[in-house]
Amino acid sequence: MKEYPTISLDRFDRENLHARAYFLSHCHKDHMKGLKGPLLKRKLQFSRTVRLYCSFVTKELLLSNPKYAFWEEYIVPLELESPTQILLVDEASGEKEDIVVTLLPAGHCPGSVMFLFEGSQGNVLYTGDFRLAVGDASRIEHLHSGSRVKDIQSVYLDSTFYDPRFYQIPTREVCLNGISVLIGNWISQSPYHVVWLNCKAAYGYEYLFTNLGEEFNTQIHVNHLAMFKNMPEILSYVTTDRRMQIHACRHPKDEEFFQGNRLPCGCTAPDGTPLRIISIKPSTMWFGERTKKTNVIIKTGASSFRACFSFHSSYSELKDFLSYLRPVNIYPSVIPLGRTLTEVTQMLKLMCRTSLISSAIYKPLGVLKRSRVQRPH
Repeated sequence: MKEYPTISLDRFDRENLHARAYFLSHCHKDHMKGLKGPLLKRKLQFSRTVRLYCSFVTKELLLSNPKYAFWEEYIVPLELESPTQILLVDEASGEKEDIVVTLLPAGHCPGSVMFLFEGSQGNVLYTGDFRLAVGDASRIEHLHSGSRVKDIQSVYLDSTFYDPRFYQIPTREVCLNGISVLIGNWISQSPYHVVWLNCKAAYGYEYLFTNLGEEFNTQIHVNHLAMFKNMPEILSYVTTDRRMQIHACRHPKDEEFFQGNRLPCGCTAPDGTPLRIISIKPSTMWFGERTKKTNVIIKTGASSFRACFSFHSSYSELKDFLSYLRPVNIYPSVIPLGRTLTEVTQMLKLMCRTSLISSAIYKPLGVLKRSRVQRPH
């Protein structure tokens, strides 16, 4: 970040190796580059002050993978919505800088947070990946000072869908409802009617699993449980028992399609009756790029469906968020498909404070009337 260049967020290699503190917004691979690198490992062994800050859930997910076990003694998990003072120390010169960081829920996946930094260079918000509905920003206490919005110098924005093509993405509730109806209609026909949820990420769909598990009083079959071992609210809805009607298991090689209408786990009915399987692929891009407004569920083959489901804010949600905060600067962290950095930067400039002020419609209070001066004859 321009304002606080001695800290690193969601990137852990190259020049970021010189950081005085690390922050991880969530545990998706594209935000963890360099996190298990040998150079970083060495740096930690020789440093007394450098730490990784994240949420408690992110810490659990990270340490459930043995490759990241060496981080255990260097992670400082922080409570949500609890401002914490951090001392940034340059170990060579002894120079110190104080900064206050607050973790705010990002609504992207379990453990995902936004980071609000407050220090000598102003207030800066890093969103990580996030999905907030219209109006959500006004309910986040720590973005406010009393009743007014804090003065935000810069927002580093998840701009995945900052493009009018993705103007409106249905809410998670609407998408969940569409998926629930499709699954309910299918699995209620017989015990041999089975659903495969073709979810691409290792985790992030837990919102879907917990809600479906609740609604149908069942568990969802997945490949691994280790990452949820300390998260009972998720663990109770997932299982490695293959005899379930709803599956979210993966092919060993992450193959896209099941061959011959078979589940990735190869499960069959105990009595040999052929299973009737439908696949549902949660997608966002695919829906956003369709020119006609469509339902949240689209049939794409004899037994395959696409379901609209987004982890990222839509264009209209992003515009609402930015016009509420009115930051001085906005920096995109993602370039939407088919756009260039210049285009996105220009589009975001229009949402910056100076631009919003100048584009406000100016209404004069009245017309200034010239008083008639009486000239002497």
